[in-house]
Amino acid sequence: MDIKPITVFQILAVPFFSAIFCNAQEPILITQPINDNQLVTLAGNTRPEAIGANDRGPVSDSMLISHMLLQLQRSAQQEQALEALIDGMHNPASANYHHWLTPAQFGSQFGLSQHDLTAIAGWLSSQGFTVNNIYPSGMLIDFSGTAGQVRAAFHTEIHNLLVNGSPHIANMGDPRIPAALAPAISGIFSLHNFSPTPMYRLRDYTVPQGFFTSYLVGPGDVATIYGAN
Repeated sequence: MDIKPITVFQILAVPFFSAIFCNAQEPILITQPINDNQLVTLAGNTRPEAIGANDRGPVSDSMLISHMLLQLQRSAQQEQALEALIDGMHNPASANYHHWLTPAQFGSQFGLSQHDLTAIAGWLSSQGFTVNNIYPSGMLIDFSGTAGQVRAAFHTEIHNLLVNGSPHIANMGDPRIPAALAPAISGIFSLHNFSPTPMYRLRDYTVPQGFFTSYLVGPGDVATIYGAN
């Protein structure tokens, strides 16, 4: 999705002048002028490792942070409709059974409106960030910027951390955003460089029996061995 330059006037005025042009399935969530002096906190967006014991000081303001992800949130009505659709897609008695959606169809029905996406992307650009991509789902915006821009826009500092002997970076507090944007934004990913860790644990399914070894198998293994799949 291409994002054209947007003026400050457009950012502030768009909630009031374009609502009538939006699809009824895409409710308008950003309905107030964007005021950078009226802020709300995005709770739950700080790593547990971001504590004083691990803190090694702030990173340079010029440090580039690429491909941060702004996680958006749909309206309660859209969420309810999506849950009902998912249930129907898995119900053989439903007219929606196995009627899957393309990413574009999903975004049109359950993503944010073009009005809200334009307002959020415009605000990011006004803060100096580069908007790399708006995902077809209408629920995720990829953007890049510096640590200094993150501090100025989201009111949280990126610090160096040392966790169990390994260097990391992370924001030291929950980010804050203009209150007008809060209904459409749930959080920010990638303000840190911690990688996900798998929940599974390796186990040994071999059983030594004297000079031989037995291998434990389940129905799926038998199906694979005998080509039943």
